Amino acid sequence: WSDIRTDSTVDLILAKVPDNSKNSLMPLCGLPISPYFSALKLRWLIDNVPAVRKAIKEGRCLFGTVDSWLVWNLTGGKDGGLHVTDVTNASRTMLMNIDSLQWDPVLCR
Repeated sequence: WSDIRTDSTVDLILAKVPDNSKNSLMPLCGLPISPYFSALKLRWLIDNVPAVRKAIKEGRCLFGTVDSWLVWNLTGGKDGGLHVTDVTNASRTMLMNIDSLQWDPVLCR
């Protein structure tokens, strides 16, 4: 999980938040802006891997936590598997609002 490729992504995000504060998103997601969490890894993949951008454009890209990968595979995978997670894992992505327990549009952007 300690992947320094996302350090530049962290810098780009910090430049867009008030006072360049790593804690500016904590009221929404409960987490600091950090290369540790998967949202910034996903952002890096979107920015740097053409195959990921293509899969998103074609509507065939899935993103999730380990539990979502396991459930997807155990329920059929590419042949109709369920792509789900629970709030305890979703909360560690930096994409879920910790008050509403829903994917947050601000965080997803």
